[in-house]
Amino acid sequence: MRQFELISPQKFVKHEAPEPILGPGDAKIAVKAVGICGSDIHAYYGEHPFMTFPIVLGHECTGVVEQIGMEVRNLTVGDRVVLRPQDVCGKCKPCREGRYNICESLKVLGCQSTGGCSDYYAADAKLFYRLPASLGFAEGTMIEPLAVALHAVKRIGDCKDKKVLVLGAGTIGNLVAQSAKALGASKVMITDVSKEKLEIAKKTGIDYTVNVSRESLEETAREAFGMDGFDVVYECTANERALNEILSIAGKGIPIVIVGVFAGMTNVNLANVQDREYTLLGSLMYTEDDYYESIDLVNDGKISLRPLISKELSIEEMDGAYQYIEANKSTVQKVILTV
Repeated sequence: MRQFELISPQKFVKHEAPEPILGPGDAKIAVKAVGICGSDIHAYYGEHPFMTFPIVLGHECTGVVEQIGMEVRNLTVGDRVVLRPQDVCGKCKPCREGRYNICESLKVLGCQSTGGCSDYYAADAKLFYRLPASLGFAEGTMIEPLAVALHAVKRIGDCKDKKVLVLGAGTIGNLVAQSAKALGASKVMITDVSKEKLEIAKKTGIDYTVNVSRESLEETAREAFGMDGFDVVYECTANERALNEILSIAGKGIPIVIVGVFAGMTNVNLANVQDREYTLLGSLMYTEDDYYESIDLVNDGKISLRPLISKELSIEEMDGAYQYIEANKSTVQKVILTV
């Protein structure tokens, strides 16, 4: 089969590889689509702190089940599926508590081990989930980032009737905002410096958009939410300046969920965190429940994925896809590779 491997910064190699061999609990899929994630882009430039070369990327992956092991009961040949790319130990304290998304020895398929950028891919059958008939393979790859977003929204518990502020209108930020609305938030505002991404946010039903390069976030938020302000913030920019602005203007005592992946050490105004009793919450990946709920929300028409797809390219155009992202990074959302 064809396999596409990142062997050094900005260098993919296509080579022939043997088709995967199944264990009794595994399933093999014919890969149909792979989404390019922000972590893939960091890896492409050799800037991901937890990924090394060579690596076969592709953790946002959909396909059709071609073969199943003798012990598999949750899938049948022909099922259209999406991958949950988590390899966990099942034994450490977080795993025992059901928080296997922060497993002590977590390996993300396509990040710390082989991903789906090939003609066929095999993994534990329990990591594949059936796609609704209404959802195409390209949109289906976005169940993974949607699960990231949904997990983040639920980190505060119930967001019903909450006034929500989301920093950053990239793919994850947009899906966080959509998830908050889907789970009952009363008002949702999203910020960015890209007018194109904010226009997409409007198309996906977000209540308020703020271009922070032109508008005052503090003033706009006060107009939208009133003097009591917003009830929760989701930080999806991984931008130090944006985080510290929130720590200076947010009302006291609210939760702030860190969703964006900061590249290094960050100077944070912890004096305000202490003085105003903010709650800082991290959010990493998802659990199985987040996958099921994400699929249900899409199937029920509560989440819009298609507007977030900027471009679809053949997997043979792997290099061109990353070059396209680089050339359009201020406007591009999700690029999908089709197999």
